Amino acid sequence: MPRIITMTTDFGLEDEYVGVMKGVILARAPNVKIIDLSHAIDRHNVRQAALLINSAYRFFPEKTIHLAVVDPGVGSNRKVVLLKVNEQYFLGPDNGVFALLLESEHFQTAYEVQCEQYYVTPVSSTFHGRDIMAPVAAQLSAGLDPEDTGPVIMPQALKKIAFAAAEINRLQSTITGEITGRDHFGNLLTNIEAESINSLCGHYKSRTRVTVRDKTIVGIQDAYADKNPGDLLALLGSRGFLEITVREGNAAAYLDAGTGDGVTVEMPKRQVASPGKAKNKNVTN
Repeated sequence: MPRIITMTTDFGLEDEYVGVMKGVILARAPNVKIIDLSHAIDRHNVRQAALLINSAYRFFPEKTIHLAVVDPGVGSNRKVVLLKVNEQYFLGPDNGVFALLLESEHFQTAYEVQCEQYYVTPVSSTFHGRDIMAPVAAQLSAGLDPEDTGPVIMPQALKKIAFAAAEINRLQSTITGEITGRDHFGNLLTNIEAESINSLCGHYKSRTRVTVRDKTIVGIQDAYADKNPGDLLALLGSRGFLEITVREGNAAAYLDAGTGDGVTVEMPKRQVASPGKAKNKNVTN
């Protein structure tokens, strides 16, 4: 079975950068299978790339090599690193793009890449993706031992970036989180986990209230088809997090919302009806 190399960059597809990197890889490992995860990461948005990689890698087989080139510090003294996590490999700049993997229980080891003999020379100070990362990824796919890429580096020495965690208040029956990004369709992604919503809201999801900016959505749906075209809705997305979307529309534009904006989930309160309306019975609103 040929080895897999995935690519995640902020290069877009208008220029030759992605194609040239693939050419470097295929010249050294012609049998490798290259998969594009995304080349539409917002420019220099390391945080967005980290979230994407963390959500995607678990669907790939062992020995997959994930190549990430979102590298605003290219040409500086930042390191190039290789991580082994859950029997897969992650190659890219040490700028936080792999920060979430460092927290994973499946983290195994990390190396500082220092194997100049495999680089494309002369090495450009502005395109390490082509001259360093692509050829090293190719050599790894062809059988290079990861230990031969460079010395082991302790995870504590690697660059970390902070990711806000959603806060659960069980006393108030609320979850407070934020928007972490948007996808190609304009769906707003959040840091509120589906597991947290299911734990807090249980069977009351149809009456749970989700507030973003000045809009409140009643109910968390299972699918886009649960609402009419043009309707604003909240649902649990394929990444395992709450998403805000407009069916067949663009939630980011509709709400004028973006990364960092707050999101609140509120479970409906159980109330006791007045005796005149429901004698000796508790009524759930």
